[in-house]
This record gives sequence, structure tokens and C-alpha cells, in this order.
Amino acid sequence: MAAHETAHVFGAPDLYAFSGDQHRYVGGWDVMGHVAGAAPQYFGWLSWKFGWTGDDQVVCVWQNRTQNTATLNGVEYVGGTKLLAVKTGTTTAYVAEARRKAHNDSGACSSGVVIYKVDTSVASGQGPVRVVPNPNAAAPPAGCGTLDMATWQPGQTFYDRAADVQFTVRSADAHNSTVNAIKW
Repeated sequence: MAAHETAHVFGAPDLYAFSGDQHRYVGGWDVMGHVAGAAPQYFGWLSWKFGWTGDDQVVCVWQNRTQNTATLNGVEYVGGTKLLAVKTGTTTAYVAEARRKAHNDSGACSSGVVIYKVDTSVASGQGPVRVVPNPNAAAPPAGCGTLDMATWQPGQTFYDRAADVQFTVRSADAHNSTVNAIKW
């Protein structure tokens, strides 16, 4: 609870819904979404916002007809590239980050690449960050929800036709995932 409330001091929004299914936006990912969630490590986006992740640890794709590939080190580990972000509008972006069952996330329901949409114009408690579900994810075990299983694995691709953004997970090992992002 202290980590959640302290993050508000740094400007973090609530990532849980203020009404209805509280965990429909991010599941158990990030302490700002679910204080008792299985994977309470802050999203890399928030870590970047706080200044804990440096600009040199973020790879951005911001122009149409561009792409970039990054080897993402799990946000639970020190060092390395943390985020692959694709700007989709003045207040929106898609972000990919590697998550592993380690350190703060040792109880995570799944490991792999978490892809989420950020919209800084959306109010706290209304879904300013929304995890992209993986339709090919395993069924959630007891104590886990669908979004807790929303990690993307090597060979899997997410494509948002409306935003013309595509992420493909190329490979993964115990600490890293290599991801390609394209903005058309």
C-alpha cells in the first residue's frame, strides 16, 4: 500500500478502474493497478516518467513508415533497454516491455512481453494505461485473471489496424526479449 500511495506523490495515476471490474485495465500488473497483484513491479512507462529509467533505456518509433528492434531487459532487472515505445498520437503510445517472474514480480502469473496502450489524456481510474490481451495466452490458473496471462511470446504478433502499429516478439531468454515494432 505504501508503494502505491507514494507513487501518487511522483504523479502516478491509479491504473485500477474506479467503478465496475477494478482490474479490467491492467490486471495484476503494476502496484498502481492492483496493490496485491501478482506482478506489482511498476510499468516501465511509470519508471521512465519518474526518472528511474533513463531516456537511453527507451527505444522510440515515432514516425510513420519506420521500425525498430530492441532487446528488452526485464523491468525487474537493473540496466539494459527497458521499453520499446511507438507514438500513435499527441497523447497516445503503445509500449512493449519484458516482464519476468523475478524480484518484485516473483509471483507473476506469466513471463514474456507485456504490451500496453498509454493515453495521458485519460483520467486516473479511467484507464490511462491498458494492457493488450493476448488471445493465444494460456488459460489463467487459480488466482490469476486473463490480463495476468497477457504476455506475448516469441513468434507472436500484435497488430492494431486503427493505429497502424505492430509488435512482433522475435526471441526470449531468461532475462531478455527481442521485439520488433513497426509504425505504418
